[in-house]
Amino acid sequence: MVAKKSWSGRKGRLLHAAALAVSVLMLGFTEASPTKGKQVGEAIIYEAEDAFLSGTYFTNVKVTNGYSGTGYVSGFDEAGDSVVFNIRADETGCYPLTISYSSPFGNKTNKLFLNEQLAGEKEFPQTDRFTELNFGCLVLQTGFNRVELRKDWGYIDVDYIKVGKLEIRQEAAHVKPQLATRYPSKEAQGLMNYLTEQYGKAVIAGQQTNSREELDYILSASGKLPAMIGIEVTRLDELALEWAERGGLLTSEWHWMAPAGGYHYLSDSTTFDIAQAIIPGTVEHELVLEDIDRIAASLGKLKDAGIPVLWRPLHEAEGKWFWWGEQGPGPAKILYRLLFDRLVNYHGLDNLIWVWTSIDAANSGDWYPGDDYVDIVGIDKYAQAGNYGTLMIHYDNSVKLVNGSKLVALTENGPIPDPQQLQNLRVGWSYFTTWHLNHIMDGNENSVDHIQYAYNHPYVITLDKLPSEKIYYKDRLTLH
Repeated sequence: MVAKKSWSGRKGRLLHAAALAVSVLMLGFTEASPTKGKQVGEAIIYEAEDAFLSGTYFTNVKVTNGYSGTGYVSGFDEAGDSVVFNIRADETGCYPLTISYSSPFGNKTNKLFLNEQLAGEKEFPQTDRFTELNFGCLVLQTGFNRVELRKDWGYIDVDYIKVGKLEIRQEAAHVKPQLATRYPSKEAQGLMNYLTEQYGKAVIAGQQTNSREELDYILSASGKLPAMIGIEVTRLDELALEWAERGGLLTSEWHWMAPAGGYHYLSDSTTFDIAQAIIPGTVEHELVLEDIDRIAASLGKLKDAGIPVLWRPLHEAEGKWFWWGEQGPGPAKILYRLLFDRLVNYHGLDNLIWVWTSIDAANSGDWYPGDDYVDIVGIDKYAQAGNYGTLMIHYDNSVKLVNGSKLVALTENGPIPDPQQLQNLRVGWSYFTTWHLNHIMDGNENSVDHIQYAYNHPYVITLDKLPSEKIYYKDRLTLH
């Protein structure tokens, strides 16, 4: 249940809207007007009451809650409600952003837009007093930038934003090529060696596909092929073997159909109880083991062929839309570790590189199964169509989650991040994996020009650039 504002608060909002209309007429204030800032040390504070308000309103009733300036902005309770700051940067680059807010009605998630593109979303933990929240690094362009905090869940109050000085970002930390599997295959170790060597120096192009359609489209658009393809584990077939024979890399996920209670992977379409499934001796546990053993047979064929796999099971658990995450982090982590033990120690699958995937590393620490079970931290994140930004905030949060000790990858994406920005801003995604069908082929999320640009950029590793002999220990076949 979401707490609502009182009638008097809504009345105040209407009165403020009328006053705002008058001020716009009298002062010529528009959404494009620069927002007044105040230098505080090396940072600049922009009070929310000095910004442009859309559906929100100024108030100062919380006199004991520690706001600065003359008041704060409230009313984030209808779709589109927002506060817009127009701030100036003297130089393009990364600027740390802090938001002073209160959230009296519990934890709320809201979105930040930069120059009308989604820059990230953030959870605002419950607090009755105005508190500073570190949003992360914001990439501002030289000149004026439109920074908008817009209602998603809503029900927060905003006091100000604080923009720090330009940061010089560090290169990606060196990651040791040690795998969670104690005795990995030479091919898996060769792939891990290569991934750590190129980390922060280049990004590997990947494409999810269950057919050749997406590959033909990319080849037609760019003259290149991705270095890696993603295939659902239940569909690993001739295409996977053929791709590896050509020297390409493989990643695979598992949309695990619940073994009972409704044959589906979505939590709202099955009654399967993960809490029972992690208890040895239960019927649910035995059913889980049977499923794992069937998947082990598919992965075992790749092992026998000397093919390493970037394996990412139980993805997006904290979203709770899949049954393996429905009952929280405890059962999800136990199931992940059970899967690791069964595949590696029982079935002897030494060709797997384990990729743990979240949707928001800033809020998924409780879900992380542990360094002993993870080789790469991945995140699934879809920017708006045509937004080719770096997703820097999500990269930084993923690095922070593991203190820089693991590789970080963009395991699912829509728009392909601009490789020149990745290089300039030192956003060191190990690889990206554009999701299939419309995400790559509709001409909207990724234009043909952008695919051609990205796949031919020197920072991007495509199939023709991949040193496959370092991984498969043999020469590759014809590439096209």
